[in-house]
Amino acid sequence: MALQLKKQSAPVGTTKWFDYDEDTKVEVAGIDNPDYQIGLERMRRRLRKNDERFNEGTVGVVDGEKTEHQNHCLLLAHFIVKGWEGAQDESGNPIKYTPTIGAQMLEGDVDFFIFTLRSAAEFTAESKEDLEETVGKSSTDTTGKRNGRAKPKNDGSSMTA
Repeated sequence: MALQLKKQSAPVGTTKWFDYDEDTKVEVAGIDNPDYQIGLERMRRRLRKNDERFNEGTVGVVDGEKTEHQNHCLLLAHFIVKGWEGAQDESGNPIKYTPTIGAQMLEGDVDFFIFTLRSAAEFTAESKEDLEETVGKSSTDTTGKRNGRAKPKNDGSSMTA
């Protein structure tokens, strides 16, 4: 089989709503979102760079440094979670989605963090399957042949001018 150019699984900006529970729905982008992927790579480089400041056997923390989990929550809140319906604060009041509140929710609720990662991965997988199914189907012409223009039928009679 020849090397083939593959299209991205989901257009950037495409999202899907998932039910978190009976009362809450969450709008999620795919895990392959380029901005999320770039941010994730940058976070990992920053962590490695901070680790290089310490010699073998030395432990420490760089001033202002966030944990990997805190950074990941920020990335998910900015690039993967796009909104929600039915989310509430500790008093049961509705909360409008913002990336800041989303990051707090992700950091404080490991179940929501895992739900977000799984939903984003599921959405990407579904989008990829849909794309492969669509690309795999060739359009048929009106004669029922797989591809190409219909050829004129020769019924044995010919017209001459």
